[in-house]
Amino acid sequence: MNLRKFFTLFFMTALIGVLLGLITTLTGWFGEIRLVWGMITGGFLSATTLMGFWAYLTLNFTMRNFISFRMWVTIQVLLIALVLFDMVYFRYLWTGEGEGSILPFIGFALWPLAVAMIVAYIKGRISGMRSFIPSVFFLYCFTTLEWFLALKSGELLQMTQIGIILLGCNVFLLLMYTRLLKQPSPTR
Repeated sequence: MNLRKFFTLFFMTALIGVLLGLITTLTGWFGEIRLVWGMITGGFLSATTLMGFWAYLTLNFTMRNFISFRMWVTIQVLLIALVLFDMVYFRYLWTGEGEGSILPFIGFALWPLAVAMIVAYIKGRISGMRSFIPSVFFLYCFTTLEWFLALKSGELLQMTQIGIILLGCNVFLLLMYTRLLKQPSPTR
């Protein structure tokens, strides 16, 4: 990847974040948020996803140099299961204080996983099915990690809006990165 492709990825992700912030604010489903603040939030969240993406790329590169691909995939599957368990049970105990229904916590944990699996399948069709588990791992685990503070707040509307923006930016990053790597570099 050259510098031009990096800046393309950076600015397009920021634009996607701002647009998702604008769209989620305009719907009015997530409370009374001023339009400018929705766009600023989307821009900041896109920067968060960029940091998470580069952290994932660094982790992936490091792990693939120290252990086999098969072992790394197994570890990723275990981490996906751990994050799913954490999103349901520990959030239920922590936020719900172990009272009431666990179903909202299950729903909140499963919709990002469902999106991650659908997008990972699409990416697998583009670049090979060996990328399925790493894609699910990035989209689910790293989005959840980026989403942690919003999840901790317990405010359903803000959690949902921030989750949509983060997941949308991460989906864009994953698919655009594959596309940018397949493009030949321009010659001078």
